[in-house]
Amino acid sequence: MDTQEALVLNTAFELATEWGENFRKPIGDRLSARFPDAGRLDFEKIEQTVREAEYFIYSLGERELAGEITESDITRLAVERFPWLKPDNAARLKNIAMYYARR
Repeated sequence: MDTQEALVLNTAFELATEWGENFRKPIGDRLSARFPDAGRLDFEKIEQTVREAEYFIYSLGERELAGEITESDITRLAVERFPWLKPDNAARLKNIAMYYARR
């Protein structure tokens, strides 16, 4: 994966996990606005990939709560499975996952 693809995926990840008025809304239009020259991108596939990473990290939060893994394992396992994922994005979602797991 090249640097541009990783940048697009991480930006998409940030948009997909945004709170506020854009919470859980499709990201295609916002992603297109950030990358106007990227008309060749398949925004639906990008969103699917990002949601897969998001739900994987949520499942890791549940596994941590069950005592199967440690808190520090969550970010490491997320980045191992999704190498394009910036550690700070993984850490941010780790905190959200742990919150949801404990609700």
